[in-house]
Amino acid sequence: MVLALETLRFAPTMPGQYAAATDRGQRRATNQDRALADRLPDGRSLLVVADGVGGMFGGERASEETVQTVAAEMQGLIGGEPDSLLQAAVEAANERVRQLRKEDHELAGMATTLVAALVTGDEAWLVSIGDSRAYVFKDGVLRQVTEDDSWVAEQVRMGILSPEEAEASPRQNVITRGIGVDESLHNEQVTHVRLGPGAMLLLCSDGLFRAISEEEIASMLPSGKVGDVVANLIERANAAGGPDNIGIALYRQDVDVDTERD
Repeated sequence: MVLALETLRFAPTMPGQYAAATDRGQRRATNQDRALADRLPDGRSLLVVADGVGGMFGGERASEETVQTVAAEMQGLIGGEPDSLLQAAVEAANERVRQLRKEDHELAGMATTLVAALVTGDEAWLVSIGDSRAYVFKDGVLRQVTEDDSWVAEQVRMGILSPEEAEASPRQNVITRGIGVDESLHNEQVTHVRLGPGAMLLLCSDGLFRAISEEEIASMLPSGKVGDVVANLIERANAAGGPDNIGIALYRQDVDVDTERD
């Protein structure tokens, strides 16, 4: 389900709390971001953020279909290995958006970013397409754990642009990969991270991290319930000008989680 600010979801009785919300921002006519945070039947947590592109309604449709498809796939394939579950969900979402592009010429240019996480115990598995990001906040440090699929990120990795030049580039919003663009996203790379007690996992669209700095995001994460943190992040991004839609899914690991392994 797509969660609006007024319907933030929490999981206070499970090993971890989560919330998700999107906002139109201050300068966009429509909201093409979608975000989800939910508990799967097998007890694992699913977080998804998608940032649609492609016309007035195409981007909105692409992100909506992607989030719903990922959620449906994960609900139907419970109990499997995290890597294969996420890979199957990504491929299904890509096929769904590509099929819609073929069926309706008005949707021919639509696509979307995707960042998704499957959390079990104190571990998380992540997959990302496009420039929506996943961060881990642990021991007071915010660390990006996904790589942007964007033109400026590629230039930085090749040493052509500095990070500062990339931030100022007029092409900073150009993505090099997207759901619905690539013919196949089979066996997409999955990233594994260890969370640990009290750690937080933040998934967000560029409407957050391009509006406010990572330092400011980090300063806001430790305080309050996860739903309040999400709402405060959106409020701060809007106060900074809200140049784009904002999509956030946030997970906090309980401080008393059992991290021992057999």
